[in-house]
Amino acid sequence: MSEVLRAEGLSVRYGPGCPACAAGLDGSACRACGSMWAIRDVSLDVEAGEVLGIVGESGSGKSTTLACLHLDLVPASGRVWLLGRDVTGVTGTARRRLRAETLGIVYQSADRSLELGVTAGGNVAARLFAAGWRSYGESRLRASELHAGMELPEERLDEPVERYSGGMRQRVQLARALATRPALLLLDEPTSGLDVSVQARILDLVRRVHRETGVAVVVVSHDLGVIRTLADRLLVMRHGRVVERGLTDQVLGDPQHPYSQLLVGSQL
Repeated sequence: MSEVLRAEGLSVRYGPGCPACAAGLDGSACRACGSMWAIRDVSLDVEAGEVLGIVGESGSGKSTTLACLHLDLVPASGRVWLLGRDVTGVTGTARRRLRAETLGIVYQSADRSLELGVTAGGNVAARLFAAGWRSYGESRLRASELHAGMELPEERLDEPVERYSGGMRQRVQLARALATRPALLLLDEPTSGLDVSVQARILDLVRRVHRETGVAVVVVSHDLGVIRTLADRLLVMRHGRVVERGLTDQVLGDPQHPYSQLLVGSQL
């Protein structure tokens, strides 16, 4: 196996910062300067074909961590390497091209990545064009293949996504994310807000896609059932820090940190 992603010492601060909060304040605003640390000293790695889960309550820093990995945020400190390349400071056109070619992301809310007034096929084609594809015919064929692979009705390829159900929109997001065969797929609460039966179908689809493509995955969720279903390894986050890490079955079966124990106990 080869390393797809590595992040070391990621920290994100909102506010000017000062010696008081730099000394280690977690989970609340600094009384001296009012700054908030969204994440502090987060490190992780993902190998090819591996699924890494990140869990924690709302405000734990898991989505901020994912934003750093997707290059939406430049951390106050720390570095991100993708396929061995330091991409921490990549911006502008280079960042857009890198994300289009190498990273795919599925959000909880589809309107963060999809143009709801555009067709399902058009949304996939837009990602292909961003990655440098120029042939309409080839893009159309790829969009059609992915549409079928996501188990979406063929006759709805040219229908605006705004007419799709929540579960179908998640499938279009997944098709769009996978369009350029990325090295890394990021999932940010991909089943939250969906009916239980729809959640199960989306999880089955993600597992099938992972099995067939071998894409490395980072999945963020507050739902331990989602993490147990998908993830090989697990990070538990609280107040912006990683408080426990290990094999998913090991952490969920025998959590060591008091917060991990509370988290697991609350979902039994």
